[in-house]
Amino acid sequence: MGKRNRAAFLPTHLPQLQNLIKRDPKSYEAEFLQQWRHFQSTLSIFCLKPDEESKELCELVTFMSQVTQCYPEITKDFPQQLVDLLKEHCLVLHVDVRKSFVQALILLRNKGIVDNTLLLPLFFTLFKCKDKILRELLYSHIVNDIKNSNAKAKNNKLNKTLQSFMFTMLESAVNGNSEENAIAAKKSVDVCIDLYHKNVWNDAKTVNIIAEACFSPIAKISVTAVKFFLNSNEQQEEEEEDEDVPDLKKMQMANQHSKKTKAKDRKLEAAKKKLKRKSKSKDKAESFNFSALHLINDPQGFAEKLYSKLTTKEDRWEVRLMKMNLVSRIIGIHQLTILGFYPLLIKYLQPSQRDVTIVLVCAAQASHSLVPPDALEPVVKAIANNFVTDRVANEVIAVGINGVREICTRQPLAIDATLLQDLAQYKTHRDKGVLMAARSLIALFRELNPEMLARKDRGKTASIKLKDGSIRTVQFGETSDNMDGLQGLELLEQAEKEDEDWGEWEVDDSSDESDEEGGWVDVPIDNDDYVNINSDDEEQKDGTDKAEEDEQKKKRYQYKVGPNGEIKTRRIGKRQLKKMMEAEEQTELTEEQRQKLAEAIQKRKEEEEQKRQAALKLATTRILTPADFARLNELKESKELEYVAGKKRGATDLDEGVDEATILGPRKKAKQDYEQRMASIQEGREGREKFGSRKGKKERGSTTNREKARNKNFMMIAHKQSVLFKSKRSLFEKQKSLRAAIDKQKRLKH
Repeated sequence: MGKRNRAAFLPTHLPQLQNLIKRDPKSYEAEFLQQWRHFQSTLSIFCLKPDEESKELCELVTFMSQVTQCYPEITKDFPQQLVDLLKEHCLVLHVDVRKSFVQALILLRNKGIVDNTLLLPLFFTLFKCKDKILRELLYSHIVNDIKNSNAKAKNNKLNKTLQSFMFTMLESAVNGNSEENAIAAKKSVDVCIDLYHKNVWNDAKTVNIIAEACFSPIAKISVTAVKFFLNSNEQQEEEEEDEDVPDLKKMQMANQHSKKTKAKDRKLEAAKKKLKRKSKSKDKAESFNFSALHLINDPQGFAEKLYSKLTTKEDRWEVRLMKMNLVSRIIGIHQLTILGFYPLLIKYLQPSQRDVTIVLVCAAQASHSLVPPDALEPVVKAIANNFVTDRVANEVIAVGINGVREICTRQPLAIDATLLQDLAQYKTHRDKGVLMAARSLIALFRELNPEMLARKDRGKTASIKLKDGSIRTVQFGETSDNMDGLQGLELLEQAEKEDEDWGEWEVDDSSDESDEEGGWVDVPIDNDDYVNINSDDEEQKDGTDKAEEDEQKKKRYQYKVGPNGEIKTRRIGKRQLKKMMEAEEQTELTEEQRQKLAEAIQKRKEEEEQKRQAALKLATTRILTPADFARLNELKESKELEYVAGKKRGATDLDEGVDEATILGPRKKAKQDYEQRMASIQEGREGREKFGSRKGKKERGSTTNREKARNKNFMMIAHKQSVLFKSKRSLFEKQKSLRAAIDKQKRLKH
């Protein structure tokens, strides 16, 4: 009876039938065929009016998606039916019906029944539907499905298909300009950005799809794309949440003085594994996605097109400011030349301009060594005239000087000596921010070009370098690191020669014995000749002797012109050689003196050329290890210490972006007014009780001794005098205390 009732109940109770079919598909094939025919008839009726709600169809679709793998031959057309129905009527379907169809397809995809190349383009088109919950469901599935498809190896076929489809959706949003196409294009850009951050789609095609979205007429799409490029150098959030790091040492100490159990051992092992994972994540190099801006196919065309958008002034100020920031960053990274961008910045370089610090950041980022100084000089003068005046506040002056410094860091030729010396006079200003900004500008030009500074501002190190001519002034179009060899490499070679001390070494004559014992073995080459390992040393020795002979010859041919026209033999420096050439123009020398002077000048030139060739040869024939670079840095620092005591601060490292904090500089905390002080006081009192007496409050720290005695065991208080007195009371005393207790209770009721 029970079995017959259950069999009669199955056609109307799909979850129970679903459970039974998954356990034994063959036994319940007849019941499934009955439900399959019912589904086909319900679906055909639904297609007549697809905009109506159908709970029965939703239940049947869910049931079929759960048991499809049990009857693959019967249900082979089921996924295609759902796909066709969504393609034709996705915009008119009821919300619940459409959601059930999508969930069924996602379930079939997770089971591997449906291919993602068929499903994902459909899901992208479903972004057009005005259903926020459905969009979130589709978005999470698309991102996870593409990520899983590229987990083991890159699925290039799927990636190319979807990227091309996204590009067509962006174009449809531009041409059609409908609200549905705009939403679908926006979600496609979000998917590209999310996959790029997850290092799934980090190729040039993805970046250029997002770059094309920057020019979309739809504001949401363009702002999303511009924000991606502006924030691409920030470290992305980790997928795993930060776990609390356990105190391993504390756990080990606790286990030493307690009972050993398996649970404690498991906790200790888990803590060790967690610490190991944390240490591995810390050892990994920080991954900054600088490559996004480098992967743009045509940076010059992209920057010019974005700059043309700025000149139209169609967008709001915030959007134009972001695009201005992106154009300046691309100009700085790729060292582009867009001369019309700098006059555009000058219009906004006013202290009253909103977000003027971002405009100064844009001016600094758009500066590089290949920008003509004539284009940047008006920008620097505009900053100096508008910001560094006595009519503005001290913070504005500091911001102006810091902006000039950041521009001059990238293009030192953008400022002239007169303006630089005027700005340097603020080094004694009463405001600390202005003072530090002016001193940082002086420190920059002490390293780049100290000749532009006043003599009193050059410093000891720069003055000594100017005298011996070791400072090289960089001209326009020439980078500061454009050297023929590696600077300071001769210092490393000289230090290695000094370190080599072969006096304490002894020659080992037992070469035959070492060969027999398995030591060094002479390996012959093809023609049975042995390799001569001392050839390099002999060549180095010959080169050293030759260099010493050349040095002696040079010293013999160096002269100085005396007051009476005679030439004296001495070592000639760069500045002295210049004086000799001036003396040649002013004094009349004999032919013999002129010949000797010409020989001295020629020898000086040959000496410089020989040094340059030696440095170039050394740099091109030797492979330096990281230890050699570290030693080279130490030698450079020690050489700086010969000029002045203390470590010399190096040049400012130029990064790809300028931080707004570097423009603002260190700022003094402003004095609080009465309202701010009271607000901070009230904030400190949050979560704390008020001051005053606690009399009458029910919340107390503890109870009295009398209250504690009521809960004590009788044997603990049997010896008390109060207990003994109660047992010895007379009948009259007992009646008296009882009446007093009754009267007290009556008074409490009133």
